[in-house]
Amino acid sequence: MDIRTQLTHQIELKSFAKKQVVYRSGVPAKGFYYVDEGLVGLYQVSETGKESLLRIYGPGSFFGYRSLFTNQHYPSTARAMLASKIVHVDVNDFKSLDLVAPSLADFLMKEVCAELGEAEKRLMQFNAFSAKKRILDTIYYVFHTYPEYPWTYREIGEYSGTDTTTVIRYCKTLKESGILESNSRKPLPVSLHQLADYRKSLLVN
Repeated sequence: MDIRTQLTHQIELKSFAKKQVVYRSGVPAKGFYYVDEGLVGLYQVSETGKESLLRIYGPGSFFGYRSLFTNQHYPSTARAMLASKIVHVDVNDFKSLDLVAPSLADFLMKEVCAELGEAEKRLMQFNAFSAKKRILDTIYYVFHTYPEYPWTYREIGEYSGTDTTTVIRYCKTLKESGILESNSRKPLPVSLHQLADYRKSLLVN
């Protein structure tokens, strides 16, 4: 969706360096964002300072828009995972957006529902599936969806809800089985098709 055709005065293109924060958890929401280029991660930070990677947004993705519906502060921290160009949309409530760009407002309303469904599905997976399955599914998802990013064991652990030590240990087994590249210091699938077949062959819940 090309937001430039629907919004003119309300948008501003900004550049962010790798690891630069777009907005922090707890600050008042000021509009929402669109990824023009690059990659953005949404992180939850615990009271002890530990981060968890909740969502990943690539080119063409909107984020930070739940504030349009809730009028709350940003609940999580957004940070560029790669050098990124991000459009900031200066519209702070759903009614204002619906007046200037009704089709975009309708689209974002559906996106909120889709994200809620995805969040419920992930919560179910955390409760019902083993760490092995979560790790395998996460590796497949991130490399299938965002293959240009150099994924780390820590990030796979954060996204799968698994501690980094467990991810490293299991990925070592996957390297020995020929599922991951044995000569790579990072978790790199030999083939996504092979990874998917391996996942199907395992009796893990």
